Amino acid sequence: MAFVKAVMTSEVPPGKGKQVKVGGKTLAVFNVNGTFYAIDDTCSHRGASLAEGELEGHQVICPWHAAAFDVTSGAHLSPPARRDVACYKVQVVGDEVQVDIG
Repeated sequence: MAFVKAVMTSEVPPGKGKQVKVGGKTLAVFNVNGTFYAIDDTCSHRGASLAEGELEGHQVICPWHAAAFDVTSGAHLSPPARRDVACYKVQVVGDEVQVDIG
């Protein structure tokens, strides 16, 4: 699949995340010191929006029950989550953050 526009770089400040809908999927796009990452937005524990969580380095902390996920891989890092979330390839072209949703 080809990369598609998810968001403009200016819409996701460093240290923050933003929920976006791309190709029927709801993703969380994060800006870690100018590098962008995209994972499924839904926490695998109880379904909270990960885009609303606190970003600490490469980890996002779920706002509901504090499960941690690695935004670079989607791997769950702490309970109560027991499953990873999907991770997507990202590229920046000009001012666009583009995601390959497969």
